[in-house]
Amino acid sequence: MNENRLLYDEMCRVLTDYEGNGSDEGATAADLYDILVKIQNRWEYLVTSSTGTRGILADWLAGGGPFMCRAKGYHYTLMRVRKNADFDYLYTQRQYNNTDIERGGKFEYAGLYCRRNGLVYDCQYAARELFDDSEAQNARSEEALLKYLKAAVRSSVETTIGNDRNNLRITELTTERMLENLVRYKESSANGHARKVYLDSDVGDYEFIFQCDYRPEQWTEDSMLAYILDPDGYVQAEAKKYINSHQEAMLTDFLESDMVATEYRAIVDNPSNPIHLVKRIMRAVSASSAKTVTVTIRKDGTEFTFKTDPKELRSDCTSHYSDWNIVAADRKEFERVFGRSARYGPEDILRIEYARSVLYEMEAING
Repeated sequence: MNENRLLYDEMCRVLTDYEGNGSDEGATAADLYDILVKIQNRWEYLVTSSTGTRGILADWLAGGGPFMCRAKGYHYTLMRVRKNADFDYLYTQRQYNNTDIERGGKFEYAGLYCRRNGLVYDCQYAARELFDDSEAQNARSEEALLKYLKAAVRSSVETTIGNDRNNLRITELTTERMLENLVRYKESSANGHARKVYLDSDVGDYEFIFQCDYRPEQWTEDSMLAYILDPDGYVQAEAKKYINSHQEAMLTDFLESDMVATEYRAIVDNPSNPIHLVKRIMRAVSASSAKTVTVTIRKDGTEFTFKTDPKELRSDCTSHYSDWNIVAADRKEFERVFGRSARYGPEDILRIEYARSVLYEMEAING
């Protein structure tokens, strides 16, 4: 026998005993109160159980009219307004520790119900206790749908282009602004991007991978509903629109990658470029969890040893390291020996040690 039937039988027994029974053995007011509490708790369970919008609430969603219930100490009154043949908008009035709708209470937008699949989307805080679990509702929120759309369109565009500029309809730029941007990129950015790629890379060759930068507009009244009804169709339409309107932008990505590849090859082919020392130092120090390391340098013919925070050694110094991270006592001596404005570069570092272990040694590397 299920719990609902057991509760019903108990309620009937209590009410029968209580009605017109003045004997000591009959049901008391306390018994009647207890059964009412049980009925309330069972009702809350039916509404907020893991079955989500199934059961009583699902019947209401599939039907119509107002819906009232209690859940988590609140009295809910839900109303629906037809948007179109596929959607209803939901509105709720929520009253704490109350048993009925209030005359002056305000109805708030609670979400939208899709008739086609029976799911609630864009569920608002005021009604979240009534529909599914928070994870399921988060997955159908306005923000989540926009995130899914962005990822799906980017994937579709990248699959269509296939990392091959031959899949574009154009082979050269014609817009003056795009041409000017390309010149500026070559003059001011290509080398820096190549440097970053080289320092972050474990491989010897540069490989460009086209990445779509599609960013969807915020949902409008109609666009969200259209996406919910046909996600795949909506994604394909957005991807097609992006490809048609971003031909020069995508070609620019390929042309800029050519510039980065040229700069990258120049780095690899020049063994005397200090960036190779920077990379070796970064890798050696990053492999250690040390919070303080001992560095020995030879600068202007003078050998000097000091302790420093290694965080700067784990990143690209560009041309030199600051003395700011050297421990105070050693920094003072560093400034006395080399001058207050002095810095040291990767080519000055002879050795880096931590806990009697040598993390990096220039002589061993350079032979």
